[in-house]
Amino acid sequence: MCGMGCGIDFILFRRQLLAMTRVFVAAELPESVKQSLSAYEESLKRSDARLNLVDPDLSHITLKFIGEVDAVKLKKIEERLSAIKYSPYTMRLSGISFNNPRSPRVVWVNGSDGGGSARLAAMIEESLADLGIPKEERQFKIHVTLARIKEYHPSLMPIVKGLGDEDVAEFEITGFSLKKSVLTPKGPIYSDIMRVDF
Repeated sequence: MCGMGCGIDFILFRRQLLAMTRVFVAAELPESVKQSLSAYEESLKRSDARLNLVDPDLSHITLKFIGEVDAVKLKKIEERLSAIKYSPYTMRLSGISFNNPRSPRVVWVNGSDGGGSARLAAMIEESLADLGIPKEERQFKIHVTLARIKEYHPSLMPIVKGLGDEDVAEFEITGFSLKKSVLTPKGPIYSDIMRVDF
């Protein structure tokens, strides 16, 4: 007979199975690029706006936000993503702007890559579609978030406009990562679940 120990083991297993993990898919930035982002964030600090600056070490290009999934679905997501075949492509980050100049909530770095990230994001969405993960309705836009605006101040506008033509970096995208996100009062904590190299 199994006894009480088996019952406890089953309960623990069930809890692990039902535990939800918040995940997203991202293209990583080289360390040199992350370091350069710090200088732009220092410029933003000169404004009187209240900003939540993003830790450059956490900076990335989001390809697909998935949300919270259980352990079973997470395993299926890993299997689907690991089967994606793609080729390296060049990413150029240039120009700092607001997400919406009329109602700014975010300051970000813009990117261009000849459509490489958009096509990759579409492949990722297609591979996950039958798992019940909804497709993104908004048009894909490359960006690296520098700051979220808690309280806007007009002094921020000329600073951002002055950085509008900045050439930030050019580098190769050679893969993507499935990342876990844990939200805390001090900000999110990211960790890699898996990486797919091209």
